[in-house]
Amino acid sequence: MNWIRPKKDLSKESSAMTVRLLKSLTMTKDEEYSCDDAHALIDQYAEAKKRGEDVEKLMPLVKHHLDMCRACFEEYEALMTALDFEETI
Repeated sequence: MNWIRPKKDLSKESSAMTVRLLKSLTMTKDEEYSCDDAHALIDQYAEAKKRGEDVEKLMPLVKHHLDMCRACFEEYEALMTALDFEETI
């Protein structure tokens, strides 16, 4: 019955995906952290950020990875939320 349904216009989705890919490619650096590398340091990064330290200067590869990787950034946000909650206890 799929032949009866109108076809979905994939051009907008395809264009958006292409833009995201090109943006990622332009942000690529010679030296980058993998997700495992970032995970090993994300707690230190979050704690330094909470202390008001310049994490972009102290841990630029972690910052860059978080800018590039949505999954790791979401984990970082969850950790920051947990640290905020911990302060209220």
